[in-house]
Amino acid sequence: MLLTMDVGNTNIKFGLWLDNQLSFNWRVHTRRSTSGDELALLLEGFLRLQGVALKELENLVVASVVPPMRPAIERLGLRYIGRRPIFVEAHSQSLMPVLYDDPREVGADRVVGAIAAYRRCAAPLIVVDFGTATTFDCVSAAGEYLGGAIAPGFRLSAEALFHKASRLPKMEQFYRPVTAIAKDTVNSLNSGLVIGYAGLVEGLARRIASEMTTTPKVIATGGLAGLIAGETAILEAVWPDLTMEGLKIVYDERAYGRQAERD
Repeated sequence: MLLTMDVGNTNIKFGLWLDNQLSFNWRVHTRRSTSGDELALLLEGFLRLQGVALKELENLVVASVVPPMRPAIERLGLRYIGRRPIFVEAHSQSLMPVLYDDPREVGADRVVGAIAAYRRCAAPLIVVDFGTATTFDCVSAAGEYLGGAIAPGFRLSAEALFHKASRLPKMEQFYRPVTAIAKDTVNSLNSGLVIGYAGLVEGLARRIASEMTTTPKVIATGGLAGLIAGETAILEAVWPDLTMEGLKIVYDERAYGRQAERD
């Protein structure tokens, strides 16, 4: 049993792998002040529902873009799982060359997602990840991480609009618009945000694709991937768990690839 953990600016996602399958996953809000003991209590509750104890976990593999949480995650691993967590870094993993000017600047979540997508189809790719920020990560036909682009996330854009325009109602749920021309404020907001954001994704993906030497597949992942994919044909598939899959791939290479070399 392996636990993967994607620590983002808005949410922490946990994935429990049983017999090489992502059997369960959970999402909680990121709180930078959370202690390792609090993380353990929270995680223990999720695991107990599945009949699993913390001490049964083989290891904890982490991609994090929130450095202040590292001590809490280390305490979670060392005290409650009995293992030092494996923190994956873009510049130190060996499965995908990172062609950034400084690979240390790339978030580990971006690279492990690209690794998982390339492992699925071994083709040039643009992976669009809908998180706090929306990232566009480009992979060459040879499996190299080329770089990409970062845009404001969908919900971040919506929050900025609601915060700055005091007469607009705050929306908690979004849905596929029936028409672009809406007849009331709520539907006008939904239309502008959903269709407008799909236009951003489509335009930026086309521009990026034009700069790649071969035509890429464009893949969506992340929380709102399904909603935006319904509004633009440029997103060819929605693979929601690429970060979890990429962390598992990196762990397997680290744990079993080296063992195979020794054997």
